Amino acid sequence: MKQILRGMIQALIFLTLCGALDYHEPGYAASKEEKITQRQAIEALARLGVPMQSDPRGAVRWIEAAEGEMSDEALRDLPALADLEWLEIAGGKVSPSGLAALKGCRSLRRLYIRNLDLAGDELAWLADLTKLEALALPHTGIDGRILKNLKAVETIAVLNLSGNDIGDDDMSAIALLKNLEVLALADTKVTGTGIAKLHGMSRLNELNLMRCAITDGDLGHFLSMPNLRIVYAEGCNLSPWAIQEMRFKFPMLAIFQ
Repeated sequence: MKQILRGMIQALIFLTLCGALDYHEPGYAASKEEKITQRQAIEALARLGVPMQSDPRGAVRWIEAAEGEMSDEALRDLPALADLEWLEIAGGKVSPSGLAALKGCRSLRRLYIRNLDLAGDELAWLADLTKLEALALPHTGIDGRILKNLKAVETIAVLNLSGNDIGDDDMSAIALLKNLEVLALADTKVTGTGIAKLHGMSRLNELNLMRCAITDGDLGHFLSMPNLRIVYAEGCNLSPWAIQEMRFKFPMLAIFQ
């Protein structure tokens, strides 16, 4: 009975998602070949067990493969989903070379990747994702070289590079992201020297520096960030009096240890 119900649910999801192919934005006319390709991609992804979610009009916009459902085979079908905006990949049979297929997912706005080993990979495919608003690559083994391939300079608002080989030399590239609102650098090699390079970032609102080498004297850098409201500083060995002094100078800022 459970298998029958599961099959019925998968069939219903498939039919719903396929219905999205009959709708397009005004002025856009999908070719017959594009429709066929999209239908085939949806069918293949459903067969592989990749969880897809559609918006009210039925377009596939979200994939949250948070339980290892993604694979290199599935990644090859993602570029056919022209409306895909949100993608989460956690574990699975995914290789750095397999991720290169994401260069064709140019509608992506939010990309979250974790529980994968990407050490040594510069993620060249990031250069094609010019609409990205959020990028999270925590504990994936990447280093600062990926930043040269991040071309969504005007749109990135959330960046999570925690647990990777990111240091002070990489902070100048991050400072170019003028619309950045949330930045996570926990468990990296960033020090106060790197934080100083974020001087004047007017939209930065939340900063995670947990277990970074930040000292009392580095807190003054926060004064140049007018919208900064939250700093996570657990494991930074900041003194209580320094934090109290910062609260006096910058009462809107909360520093959590």
